[in-house]
Amino acid sequence: MKTKKLRLALILASAALLSACGSNGNGADSSSSASPAASGGSGSSGSGGGKVTLTISRWAGPHADDQKEMLKQFEQETGITVKMDDVDYAQLQQKQTLNLSNKTGEYDLVWAQEIWIPEYIKNGYLLPIDDYVKDDSLNPKDFDFADYNPNLIKIVTADGKLYGLPTFIQLPIMVYNKDMLQAEGLTPPKTWDETLAVAKHFHDKGTGIALPAKQGQAAVDVFTSLVRSNGGDYYGTDGKLNLSGQANVEAARFWKDLNAVAMNGSATWHYDEVTKAVQSGQAPIGLTVSGQVGSLEDQANSSVAGKIGYAPLPYSKQPFGTLSVWNWCVAADSKHPKEAYELAAWLTSKETEKAMSLKDGQMPGRQSLFSDPELSAKYPFFPAVGEAMKQADTQPLSADAPKLMDGLATALSAIAVGNTDPQAALAQVQQDMASASGQ
Repeated sequence: MKTKKLRLALILASAALLSACGSNGNGADSSSSASPAASGGSGSSGSGGGKVTLTISRWAGPHADDQKEMLKQFEQETGITVKMDDVDYAQLQQKQTLNLSNKTGEYDLVWAQEIWIPEYIKNGYLLPIDDYVKDDSLNPKDFDFADYNPNLIKIVTADGKLYGLPTFIQLPIMVYNKDMLQAEGLTPPKTWDETLAVAKHFHDKGTGIALPAKQGQAAVDVFTSLVRSNGGDYYGTDGKLNLSGQANVEAARFWKDLNAVAMNGSATWHYDEVTKAVQSGQAPIGLTVSGQVGSLEDQANSSVAGKIGYAPLPYSKQPFGTLSVWNWCVAADSKHPKEAYELAAWLTSKETEKAMSLKDGQMPGRQSLFSDPELSAKYPFFPAVGEAMKQADTQPLSADAPKLMDGLATALSAIAVGNTDPQAALAQVQQDMASASGQ
């Protein structure tokens, strides 16, 4: 084993000898290091002259396992070793916060959900990456920053500074059985009125539309898209909560009307049950989430593979999507911030995103991939997701957002089962929020 002193001397003597140094054995997912690629990456030398090992934090599971295999390519191209700390989703934010708040320097790159980003930025956990984005030597050849969906970039931007690169998006979409619609002489719906007409047609025949109307976040995500598709929002131009605005009330009434022609049981369904109802051929039309629609095309387990059409959620004035997105962010206390950014850029490059999408259906943060012929052939729902992303935003990310989401979930459930007037339900949430804030 060579000492640090000897290693430094070797680096100064010849860069070629660096690639001959032994690999770092940290992390079961690391592969043997190779010489840095000639394409201009930062290579394996850190500021102290030693080998760079990056630690990334993300949730565990099949997607993480696939990513570990992909990371071997990055290691071979750059000579940088990557160690993945993948933990259960339920513990991820807590573990990230513990390390970032205590400035342990343990993590170089963290995978953060959009709802965590404001807190992470406010507390100084993340490093602005604007200067790195401008440094071509740190970016893959196919980087093209303009290809990131601008709605996603807005989520990781604060005070004019960029704090992450987006990937792995989710949003609700509409699915329909093309054969069942064609058999009834119906065309795929797009607007609120068209969707109500199709749902009523099938409801009169004993089925209807499958909805995630169970009290919870799925119903709120769908409703938020409906509100914004009607030109509404939860907050007025003065920044104050305004749930009783006309556009919001109209969306709530549409939600009530849609539930009136929903499949039996929808009032207790989440996305899982909606997807299963469509997959089994029971539901002619439904509202589910992009991360589940791949199962509809599973030839081995789906009775409707090849028969499903996809579209953004029903809209009043224009399609609108409610986004959830994961982002690669450089930790403010990273010992190797430049190399950490280089990894983030590689992970979200067009080539890597496409490879991960082909591997497991990951929804990328790059707009161009949703019209990629190879991806669209394998995943026919990609164009619809891309269309929904053109006008899209997250749920409100303000400090009182969790309480608002809970209140809306309760109200939408009551509206769905016909227990309350839509306008009165929204007014009650408004009142409860005001009382909670002492207004």
